[in-house]
Amino acid sequence: MTTNQLSFPRQHARTQRFSLGAPRAFTVSPDGARVVFLRSSSGTDRANRLWVLDLEGGAQERIAADPGQLLGGGREQLSAQERARRERSREGSAGIVSYAVDTAVELAAFALSGRLFAAELRAGTARELPAAGPVLDPRPSRTGCVSRTSPRAPCG
Repeated sequence: MTTNQLSFPRQHARTQRFSLGAPRAFTVSPDGARVVFLRSSSGTDRANRLWVLDLEGGAQERIAADPGQLLGGGREQLSAQERARRERSREGSAGIVSYAVDTAVELAAFALSGRLFAAELRAGTARELPAAGPVLDPRPSRTGCVSRTSPRAPCG
């Protein structure tokens, strides 16, 4: 059966209430030059990527962080804490499910498989940062470094 032949209840379930592939979790930069958001590649793909819409010089969309590339094509491994957090928040997506940005919206921090990642939003690059233990809900500090616990925690 193809997607066109699926009944409405099956399509509704397969697309997570028709929410997959739709942009969400928007952040607009203070200068209005960038919009950062999460979106999967299609209506049946559960893995969200971090996207940037550059509004200067014509609206250009680009992927700032792709979980498939960052995890080397491997599957996401969720800790018990992350699984419980997603269940409490009723998060059914995979990949990057949340992110936090600095005040200038130039750096984004997020967790994948309990590992810490940061994306430089202007450059469009993402990399893993060293962290001891599993990471939950990381945040950039005011100085632009990434903390695994609090926006006010010092970075070393």
